Amino acid sequence: MIEDYRKARKAGLRQVQRDVSAGRYPYPVALSDILKDRGYQGEVPLGVMEIDLSLIVGTRTHGRQNSFSGDFMPLLEEDSEFAAKWSALIDSQRDVGLHEPIIVYEYLQRFYVQEGNKRVSVSRYIDAPTITANVTRVLPMPSDDKESRIYQEFMRFYRVAPIYGIDFSEEGSFERLAVFAGHDLDTPWPEDDVKTLRSAFGGFAASFAQRGGDALNMTAGDAFLVYLKLYGYELAVCASPVEIADRLGRIWGELQVKTSEDPIAYLEQPSAPERGTILSDLKGLYKKTRPLKPIDIAFIYERNPETSGWAVAHEQGRRELECSLGGVVNTSAYYDCAGDAAFDEAVDAAVRAGNTLIVTNVPTQMSQALRAAVRYPQLKVLNCSVSLSHSAVRTFATKTYEVKFLLGVLAASLSDNHRVGYVADSPVYGTVAGINAFAVGVQTVDPHATVYLKWYSAKDYDWRRELSETDVRIVCARDVPNPRRADEAWGLYMVEHDGTRTRLAEPVWRWGRFYERIVQSIRDDSWRREGDELRNKALNYWWGLSSGVMDVRVSDVVPARQRNLVEVFKQSMLAGQTHPFSDELVSQSGLVQPQGAPRLSSNDIARMAWLNQNVVGRLPEERELSERALDEVSVSGVIPIDPLVAAQREAKR
Repeated sequence: MIEDYRKARKAGLRQVQRDVSAGRYPYPVALSDILKDRGYQGEVPLGVMEIDLSLIVGTRTHGRQNSFSGDFMPLLEEDSEFAAKWSALIDSQRDVGLHEPIIVYEYLQRFYVQEGNKRVSVSRYIDAPTITANVTRVLPMPSDDKESRIYQEFMRFYRVAPIYGIDFSEEGSFERLAVFAGHDLDTPWPEDDVKTLRSAFGGFAASFAQRGGDALNMTAGDAFLVYLKLYGYELAVCASPVEIADRLGRIWGELQVKTSEDPIAYLEQPSAPERGTILSDLKGLYKKTRPLKPIDIAFIYERNPETSGWAVAHEQGRRELECSLGGVVNTSAYYDCAGDAAFDEAVDAAVRAGNTLIVTNVPTQMSQALRAAVRYPQLKVLNCSVSLSHSAVRTFATKTYEVKFLLGVLAASLSDNHRVGYVADSPVYGTVAGINAFAVGVQTVDPHATVYLKWYSAKDYDWRRELSETDVRIVCARDVPNPRRADEAWGLYMVEHDGTRTRLAEPVWRWGRFYERIVQSIRDDSWRREGDELRNKALNYWWGLSSGVMDVRVSDVVPARQRNLVEVFKQSMLAGQTHPFSDELVSQSGLVQPQGAPRLSSNDIARMAWLNQNVVGRLPEERELSERALDEVSVSGVIPIDPLVAAQREAKR
């Protein structure tokens, strides 16, 4: 019908006007123009199949390119032969359908029409989701750029699961998708599994687009992986459109944070209560005079205090919180919740018991904590980690690097041979900052001193023997004692000539004070205000010496002058006069920042991946790490890790 043509043409003219106003090319792009500069290495016939109309973006050659808008709506006058053919085609489509396949060329997961432009136009006009096409793949030239590597991974995926339209912006994403689905990229998937994924992704992509996903700096495929991570593959693929829309709404904040250029807000000092207005004063008076309902807090530990020194420290903080705020808070603890089933069971029990705040104490619990926050939107959830960008879970950590700087100062002042040792845990966010702050502290006192770096997380090597062979007698080791090995040295210690070890100093965490501040922030509404003011950001409480939640303890065996030296530097840091990462910084490979420069940003400190010039050692490689370290690095590591390894560990968690 010519009336359909008029409507379609009006839509096409409007689209052209919008594109021109936005500075975009207003017609379908020609693949020949794209390949003119890039070239290609060959063509592979794929045969006849149904393809998504939304993936058709242009024509194979120029041809009648200017007859269509960019979305394939017609543009020629309605009294033209073209208009008559278009109208006849839509009548035929309504009467008997379009049976002859169009001919298209696929390049980088997009289709370009060689024959059948009007059929594409008519199908678009009637909102048909797919069209039958004879497809030939155009193979891009070999390249080592990111786009090419992702496409190579797509071709591996297509060989086992022939699905078009799942785009990713990061390498390893097809590996992750395959692992979520219980498959790999080497063995062809069962046809039913391919259909299930195609349908599930199609439904998700439609909901993503409807909610405004185009405004986010991520593909529907990227968002789909987040969705699968939080809801699980089995639950995700059988969801109805209404369920998908509801679940997508719950995680929309996560997607916004992931696409932000500056996703993390580091809150480096405890918030002060809101003051200064009559209304706020009246609110505060009301809150003080009304009976306070206790806040119920559940601590869910990956391990237990009998096996983990880190759990001991947080458990002590929990008990201190109860002692200091008795009647205001009730706390409970759930131990050995490493697996998903145990963790989810603990969360469900905590919610049934009326808890409104969940605390998790290691970064490897982040995925579980995030899932809990999505399942129970009313819950406040905390995870002890630094620099992880999630909006539904707030993270907390201490600026341990400040104490490590002081330990470096002390170590250098006590070493008689310009040599000290440092044994780090895993190469995760925050760890390298501790190494470098220690090294800068050493360098500040003794410019000629060297820091010998070793790793607990590296397997199959004896770091104690190596330090001994290099005559290192002052060592900075574990931050907390190991309950399973009471005789193992920790903190900063000295190896005496007879082999015994004398502890000199150690970091001190006052987690009870931290938890008190968090309860206070909930009571005085600071928690809510922070969330409102920093909407669409991940909130990371990252407090240091000045907050009182951490300190350094120096043993009485240390001479008084060295104890005083540590105190002088500590007071200088508290006054803002000294910072480990201000002024000139030089790494093993060259200048990081020049003399007189301000301190590095919090994000640069947290995600630091370089080593100071006086450090002898390097960051470990993936193949050198223990199983536990691989779990940690796959969550918040500063070193490269194979995407398949990361995907498998993510799925296992």
